[in-house]
Amino acid sequence: MSDYSNADITNAIHVLKSQGVSNQDILIEAEQVFDLSQKQYVVDILQESDFGSKIIRHTNNYDHNYLFEIIYQAVISGTQNQRIINVCESELNLEDLAFSKLALEYILTNRYISKYERDAFIIELYKQYQESKSYQDLVKIAESTKNIYLKQLVYKTAELVAKKNGEIPSLSSNKAATNSSNNNLDTSVITENLNSQVGNTLVETLNDFGITCSYLDTKTGPTFKRIKIKLGKGVSFKKVQGLGNDLVQQLGSELSLENPPMISVIPGAVVFDIPRCDRQIANFADYVDLQSEVDINRIIIPGGVDVDGKYIEISLCDSNVYHTLGGGMTGGGKSQFEKAMVLYLALRYPPSLVKLALSDVKLVSLTCFNGLPHLIAPVAEDAVSTLQIFNYLVAEQELRYQEFKRVGVENIGEYNQMFCDRPMPRIISVTDECFDLLSDSTYKDQIELALMKLLAKAGAAGINIFLFTQRPDKDVIKPLIRSNCSGKVAFMVSRPEDSGIILGNPDDDRAASLLGGGDMLYKSPKGVMRLQGLYLGTKAAFQEYLNKAINTVNNIACWDAKLNFSSFNIGFKSENSSNNKTPRAKLNEVVTDSINNNQSEEFSFSIILDDFTKSQISSLHSRGYELHQIVQEVFNLSRADGRKYKRIRDVVAEFIASLEEEDKNDT
Repeated sequence: MSDYSNADITNAIHVLKSQGVSNQDILIEAEQVFDLSQKQYVVDILQESDFGSKIIRHTNNYDHNYLFEIIYQAVISGTQNQRIINVCESELNLEDLAFSKLALEYILTNRYISKYERDAFIIELYKQYQESKSYQDLVKIAESTKNIYLKQLVYKTAELVAKKNGEIPSLSSNKAATNSSNNNLDTSVITENLNSQVGNTLVETLNDFGITCSYLDTKTGPTFKRIKIKLGKGVSFKKVQGLGNDLVQQLGSELSLENPPMISVIPGAVVFDIPRCDRQIANFADYVDLQSEVDINRIIIPGGVDVDGKYIEISLCDSNVYHTLGGGMTGGGKSQFEKAMVLYLALRYPPSLVKLALSDVKLVSLTCFNGLPHLIAPVAEDAVSTLQIFNYLVAEQELRYQEFKRVGVENIGEYNQMFCDRPMPRIISVTDECFDLLSDSTYKDQIELALMKLLAKAGAAGINIFLFTQRPDKDVIKPLIRSNCSGKVAFMVSRPEDSGIILGNPDDDRAASLLGGGDMLYKSPKGVMRLQGLYLGTKAAFQEYLNKAINTVNNIACWDAKLNFSSFNIGFKSENSSNNKTPRAKLNEVVTDSINNNQSEEFSFSIILDDFTKSQISSLHSRGYELHQIVQEVFNLSRADGRKYKRIRDVVAEFIASLEEEDKNDT
């Protein structure tokens, strides 16, 4: 490295020039003597001296076209503005000096910016974008920037910084100045350049880790930016899969990364989801359609907004996704998703086409929907009332299959095509916090049994089951339940293993990288989508929607199973039982208690068969079932159950005898 100072180099160049040495010879000599920065300094001095030599002529006036051209060449060659002015002031008369200053201002303001200059400027601008605490920092840069193209880039970046920091910018005067140039620049230009810079920075970091890759593009959704990277040939995804924490360590300050980005595979690329500094809200009112004509064969619920800004709807008529399991911790957006789903169904469809069966043992998410005409029963608030709803749905399911058999179809889709004038309504069951129900010591077995019956057959009958929980425990929510829920909705979780339980793959920990507030993964047999769930708005806005849904008019004829929920139970009266022990699910409990307490002699009760149970018994009897087979099929009791079995059998036998007596009278 040379010890020459810039002053020494300048003096040496002036001496060589005075001796008639050419610029080319000076550059050749500089290549051998100086380091990179000093060689660049030599180039600058030569360019400045060339400019000065063009001005120094033995004439009093200069052609203005000539002046404009040499000033333009000086600007694009990098000559400092003040150096140009100094030369002009020392060599030009007043008229030519005035023209030169105007020409310089015009060139600086309007000249074309090369790609190299633009990219270099954007790199510096991106650093400002990351570091600026206020948009005013960038406004000051814009005001000191001459070129109108670069000025607009800075103003647009100032707007982005204002959004990121929650500021309200006052840029009217700045915008007026830029608009006057008739060079309107869309925000997408600056956004695209910033995205490219982020993508290239990520690629450089991956290269440092020994991963060969290239940047493809960036998509921006409401919640995050998805950077698409193409791995080099032979590079395994596993090499990048576990780099989340390393990227936070390497790029945390540069890309505002506080948590590891979600890294996943899509066809042809690996994607890195980087949280947006200026996260957007997907408002319910901005996306849902409440006006178009209802299609009974396309009942849908809101999904969310994807990375392309596209609104995604979830079809309840898709035979691949009849039932859904969802989960996530507090603050993840689960309750908003449930509310948006129920509210949309109630607003969009009349009660004759869509019915709702809701359970909310936590009493925080769904109880607000009591009063909807779509409900088959009040919102269940405990295990026993939830069990009663599930048993009702099982009975409804069986009646629907009997109807399918009668008309010769296999599912609700075929039925509604055949009977479009009186379609069979869909029933959507939404259960919040199924963990509590499936861990209830008294009712968990019966609830699990009813759920398994529904998950196995209810979908084709037009009954959709949604189960949600904050605690996705693999020992409580059994594998058979999880596997029969082909749809999965994962919100933010605190443990990677919770993500695996919800999504159905122990190795899939992506939900642990979600950002909360409605950021979610929706998984179906077609793949996994990352969506931003819809936000319902203020309490007042939600209440306005709810009032409208409660006042929905039901004016469409539909198929009716004639199964009344209020009478759906096997009632009984007992001297030793309280009035609240009336659901069908508690019948065996009462009989068992009476026997265990040695009160069989004094215990007296009467069993009242409801209409559905009578129809089941009648159907089985007409098909030739024996008495003990009917008791086994309808009540799940056998001779091994002793007195319970005998008492129920006697009631059934008495009912069958009454049927046979009626048949004799009819003949």
